Amino acid sequence: MARAYPGYCHAARVCLRFVEDGQRGRREADDIYTVKQASQLTGIPEATLRMWERRYRIVFPHRSASGFRLYDDGQLDRLREMAAQVNGGVPASRAAQAILDAAASWPRPEAGGHTGDDLVAAAATLDPLTLDNVIGRAFARADFDEVATGWLQPQITALGDAWADGRLTVAQEHFASAGLMRAIGAVFDAAPPASGAAVLVGLPPRERHELALYAFAACLRRRGVNVIYLGADVPATDWVSAAVESHARAAVIGVSARRAGPKAQEVADQLGALTPPVSVWAGGSHRDLVEGVHQLPDPVSEAAAVLHLSLTTGRA
Repeated sequence: MARAYPGYCHAARVCLRFVEDGQRGRREADDIYTVKQASQLTGIPEATLRMWERRYRIVFPHRSASGFRLYDDGQLDRLREMAAQVNGGVPASRAAQAILDAAASWPRPEAGGHTGDDLVAAAATLDPLTLDNVIGRAFARADFDEVATGWLQPQITALGDAWADGRLTVAQEHFASAGLMRAIGAVFDAAPPASGAAVLVGLPPRERHELALYAFAACLRRRGVNVIYLGADVPATDWVSAAVESHARAAVIGVSARRAGPKAQEVADQLGALTPPVSVWAGGSHRDLVEGVHQLPDPVSEAAAVLHLSLTTGRA
């Protein structure tokens, strides 16, 4: 199978001209295919192809100026590999994870082409296609752990800075954040179903900045941990109910806003008072405001590795 990194479509290097011949998007350049042609060449129905792209993120097709998906030969190879595994009885989520794991060891393109400025600029356009292309190429650049720590976390900061200094409106910042949440969610959903004791991950009352925490949850789930993601602004009583109902072994509270410190402490205290007690961990820039809990490091992939090790060695 040809090794070509997803999302790096040849469209930037070849000249395309679409003609009307009864089939919109017939190609007149080598190595570029529309979704209909990709379906015909791989034997994968168009609806299935789009679903795999959206849910498992194994390919990141380029978008033409008119919004058409454009696939290259390497992406078709990945789709064929996915189809072969699924047809052979492998669950789609496991097949996708195997393909993504293999991609992590492939030669990678230079990282300098897509920076935080690209993401801020894409947010300013309010154009979904532009935003999806920037995020898709960034996520395709490396294994998700590397993307989460080396690209995603700095870009979360860049978005916040751009809003704070007036370069982005609230709407533009939220637009970009929603795109990132969708991309992280696809990684989370693509991880194979996990078993074992549950780990709750969420934010306390008054805390709504969940991008980094969601990325942490995805990193943790990809390690086989049974993550129950609660999301933002969760009342302490609901944390307790979730812990009891799921028989949670551990809970991770994200604290990135100083004002959320007292509420995070309330959540930690109530979880720690359960019998048996829940192992409580705190992450985020203001995690030090929460006493009596385990502290996680800032890089989300490192934080996931620390908690995973503690779970597997019985220290959590």
